[in-house]
Amino acid sequence: MLDTLLGPGAQVKPGRGDAGPGCTLVGGIGLPWLRDLDFGTNWLARAATLPWPDGVVLEDLSYAAHRVMHRLQELQPGRVVLLGCMPRGDDPPGTIRRYALSELPEPDPDEVHERLGEAVGGIVDLDHTLAVCRHWNALPDDTVVIEVEPAESEFGWGFSQPVENAVDEVLAMVRHEVSR
Repeated sequence: MLDTLLGPGAQVKPGRGDAGPGCTLVGGIGLPWLRDLDFGTNWLARAATLPWPDGVVLEDLSYAAHRVMHRLQELQPGRVVLLGCMPRGDDPPGTIRRYALSELPEPDPDEVHERLGEAVGGIVDLDHTLAVCRHWNALPDDTVVIEVEPAESEFGWGFSQPVENAVDEVLAMVRHEVSR
């Protein structure tokens, strides 16, 4: 269970597990100190305390999309699971959404250009990472996104109760993905 909060500033060590080509990358994307929007980073910090099979790499990908793209090229994962909170407004807070990369429409080149410019300017989130990395085919076909609808995005540490309630279910989903 992921009931241990490691505290502010906890880091996930890059390259946990076998980082060779074909590995499974579990990458979290979060916005530091913005409660639920820091889900990917804080979820990974908790998950890093658990045992994972060989070949599974847990990594914080909370940086500009073009840098994530380069990291993917270095790792050459065979499978990627991306985690984060994205405010879509279509579902109640704490709702978990899972979708495969193949279910997403191809990003429009103008959108990619805009998102790349924003990423260089410091915008970090799942949508920017997906648009840029997909445009340049940096993600393997076997990529899954697991995102949670946030309840709170103000400055602070820790998840809102609805997002906290989703943590263990996300763990079960990630365990399922890495065991396929």
